[in-house]
Amino acid sequence: MDIYVLARYPFLSEAKEVVRRENVRTEEILHDPIYERARDIGRQRVTDALEEGVVGSYPVASETDALMNIFSYPIARMIVASVGHPYFRGRYALAEAKRAYEFLQGESQDFLLQVARELEVAVDDDLRLHFADYLRHAPTRSQRWKLVNMPLSQGWLSLEHRELARVLQNAIQHRLFEELRDMRPPSEISNVFRGEVTAIRNTLQQREMREKAEMGEASVTKLPPCMRMLLAAIQTGANVPHVGRFTLVSFLNAIGMETEEILNLFAASPDFDRERTRYQIEHITGKVSGTDYTPPSCASIKTWGLCPTDKMDAICRRVNHPLSYYRIKGRRRK
Repeated sequence: MDIYVLARYPFLSEAKEVVRRENVRTEEILHDPIYERARDIGRQRVTDALEEGVVGSYPVASETDALMNIFSYPIARMIVASVGHPYFRGRYALAEAKRAYEFLQGESQDFLLQVARELEVAVDDDLRLHFADYLRHAPTRSQRWKLVNMPLSQGWLSLEHRELARVLQNAIQHRLFEELRDMRPPSEISNVFRGEVTAIRNTLQQREMREKAEMGEASVTKLPPCMRMLLAAIQTGANVPHVGRFTLVSFLNAIGMETEEILNLFAASPDFDRERTRYQIEHITGKVSGTDYTPPSCASIKTWGLCPTDKMDAICRRVNHPLSYYRIKGRRRK
């Protein structure tokens, strides 16, 4: 594959092979002036992921530029792994995947199929995706992407070029997050990039503190009617659909509850399985999936039949998101 193309997709196996063929020791990458440009781009990749939510496009005017872009990727990964924060691993994986999606939309159909094969996503030559991989990687939270709205025939779904690129974005995000989670960067990384690692950790800590201050101490008494209804149903053993459990867990996570606290709320359910429930909670909160899901809006909650319209109060009628209800309720209590 062309080195300029690999510079756009440094996570592909061929790009990794380019790095291996250069036979460069880690010490050289971290200290040799020849790789200073790669280290700078690596720092920028991480900064862009943190501040912008998507990795930028860096100049590639020569083969040397392309090679530095390729080398910048493992450097950025080592920095992210050194930060050691699950949320940041997920954010970085998503930022790289978003950048890849921007490029994939303009690639040939054959190239998309090649990427799909490397990611082990089942796609045939007619851009038909197997439904199992569709459910695994498609953004099905969006109404347009619901399986019932897609052309399904004998287990395969026909996709447009851009739709397949979007599915591959999620597959890339998942692959990168899994790789980052298992990484053990050399200790020298923390010395060379001590300033960057410390700054990122401080930024993440400050964000968490601001969010907690904004939300106040997590309190069940401030829950909107829909969340109180879902919590009561789970604790009495009622049959709550998957979207209901997702809605409640993502909301409780957003207001600052830890995994153990959420687990304890679910523990009253008659069919409670601690380890299974823990896994589901950690998937929704991003600890094992890399994606920290935002609670759905009031419109989605109503669409799913989870809004107790007979219990709506004055606050419900003037907000469009359950978190807004929670914030208003918190201010009134203060």
